[in-house]
Parts: sequence; C-alpha cells; structure tokens
Amino acid sequence: MIPAAASYPKPTLSEKLDLLPALGSLLFSTFSALLTGLRRGPDDESSLYLHVVYAAVRKLVTRLSTPQQQWVFPTTDAGYRQQVLSFNMAQHTVDLSHGAKGHWIGDADARHVLIWYHGGGFNLAALRGHLVYFMRLIQNRPNKDLAVFFLTYTLAPTGQYPTQLRQAVEALRYIVAETRRRPSNVVIGGDSAGGNLVAGVLSHLTHPHGEIDALPLSESLRAAVLMAPWTALDKNEVKLSAYNGADILTVPALHYWAANYMGGRDPDYYTDASTAPAEWFKGLPVRKMLVLAGQNEILLPSIDAFVRNLEAGYGPVEFYVAEKEAHVAPFVNLHFHHRAPTGQGKKLQSWLEEIIAPRNETAHL
Repeated sequence: MIPAAASYPKPTLSEKLDLLPALGSLLFSTFSALLTGLRRGPDDESSLYLHVVYAAVRKLVTRLSTPQQQWVFPTTDAGYRQQVLSFNMAQHTVDLSHGAKGHWIGDADARHVLIWYHGGGFNLAALRGHLVYFMRLIQNRPNKDLAVFFLTYTLAPTGQYPTQLRQAVEALRYIVAETRRRPSNVVIGGDSAGGNLVAGVLSHLTHPHGEIDALPLSESLRAAVLMAPWTALDKNEVKLSAYNGADILTVPALHYWAANYMGGRDPDYYTDASTAPAEWFKGLPVRKMLVLAGQNEILLPSIDAFVRNLEAGYGPVEFYVAEKEAHVAPFVNLHFHHRAPTGQGKKLQSWLEEIIAPRNETAHL
C-alpha cells in the first residue's frame, strides 16, 4: 500500500541535524554557480537563472538522502491538491489496486486519456512543475476531449521493484476496464523514471511479468511518449555523457536511486529496456511512439541507444532532442517558476494534438 506522507521513513536524528550543513552546502553551490555563470560556455544553459537553478538541483539530489528529501518536500498527493485549488479545477482522485492513486486533471469523461507516470528516480514525488504543465495544457485546450490521469505510486525504498511497475499497469487497467475506454483512445506517457515505467508497461503487455497480472488489450494503445526515459539502471551497463554542467542529474544520484529502487534485485528488460534485444520490442501494442530528450542531459547516450534498439524491433519512432535543454526541462523549469516555453514542452503539446486529432486513425503496422 502507498503510505501516508507521515508513514514514509523519517530521517534519522543525524540526518535531521545534517539538514543545516546541507543548506550551507546548497547556498555555497548557488553562489559559485552565480560566479561561473558569468562565463558560460557554448554548451551551457543560456539562462543565468537556470544555470544557477540546475547547479542547486545537482547539489540537492547528490547531497540529501531520500529520507531527507521525502521529509522536506510535499507528496504527489499534496501537490495535486494544492494545484487544483490554484487552477480552480475539480479535485478527483481514484484509489487504485495495490495502493496506487490516480488524479484526474480535466474531465474524467473526456474521450481521450493521457496516463502520466512522473519521474523522480522512483525516490521522489512529482514536481510542482509536472502538475502545472498538465493543468495548463488541459485548461488552454479549446476542446475538452482530453484528460490526464496522473499516477501516484509508492516511492522507493518503501516500495521496490516491481511495485511501481505493478501500479503503473493498474493505472492502465483501470482506464480500459473500469472506465471502459477503448485502448485506441488511451495514451501512456512518463518522464525519466516514469519513462522507464512506460517502457515496462509496454513490455508487460507483450511479455507479461511473472509477478504482475497480465493485461490483455482488445486493440493497440493510441500512442506512448517517453520524455528522457531512464532505461538503464545498471551502473555497469549505462551509457552517460561525460559533461553534466548544464544538466540537473549527477551519476552518484542515479546510482543511489537505482539501488533504492532495485533493492538488491538484478536488472531485467522491464527495468533496463536499453539492454533488451530488438526482438523484445516486436509487436508492442501501441500505434505511435515519441521519445523526447534534452541535448544537455547526461542520459542522452543511453536514450539514444534505447531508441535505436526500439526502432530495430518495433519500427519507426519519432525522436526529438531539444537544443541546449536539460533533463525533463518542461517540468523542472516550471517548478522553479521559469515560464519560457521549452522545446520538449512544445513538442509534447503539438504531438498530443496531432495524435488525438479525429483524422489520425492510422495504426502502427
């Protein structure tokens, strides 16, 4: 079951006391970034503000433990409640099987549904930016034929693999079985660790996981989108860019989160889709796929390898790399109140409009 916020393991006394020196370290990194930001190179973030923010995020995710961050920052459920009030939208939350929750953004009776699995290394709650992006997307659309079903899953290490994958499958099962929607009206998407879950759900539909109930579909899903998918958790297999001065991620943070998520289990093709053979992706029941990434993210080599493998088995995939953007920039930037549109954010919005257009009925062959 998903625990209440108070039920996630609290930091130890020493971890609580450590928050003060951690704050000092964060402030020092921020000040240093202000200085280095005055002499940014061609590969650096063009915005001085984002240059400083990204440096602070890198320090934060590397310096603080998961219990510290889960204690300090709001849960996904709390963030959803806060943002629906801010946007004057209806609050509609559904309890799902195996302890998950689904939060509706928009009309639950809309013809098309985008199920979104948020990122955060499986260890961290959704960002404010996740919710702001999708609430703006829904509010600004002239038509009300699309809604977002935003999943709350159990965070690691309280829940470990395959808990989150099981909950992601249950979100899809609810949409097609309980709301009686045709799979061809359903899009699944996710960012970072959520992109991992998208790959895992698609794999489960084709190769049912031994610990998760099968989910047979009457037809293919309309589409799937993976933003900066983290599909190589095994530190011995992952391909990373050597440069991370313009990204929000660090190698130590990725290794720490992966260990918390896997809990000592060996990786497999559901967790590390980048290592799967091309044959694994043959027959995925989805009509179209989009993979998004930022040019400056350290995961880009791994994402590129995943896309090439995916295309070799599944077929053509649209792969969009936004120039000079960091990992999940649409959500991170909004989280820190940077409102300028991002390439990935604009691409996702235009692609969704194209996908759900009435004329777009061609299935993947």
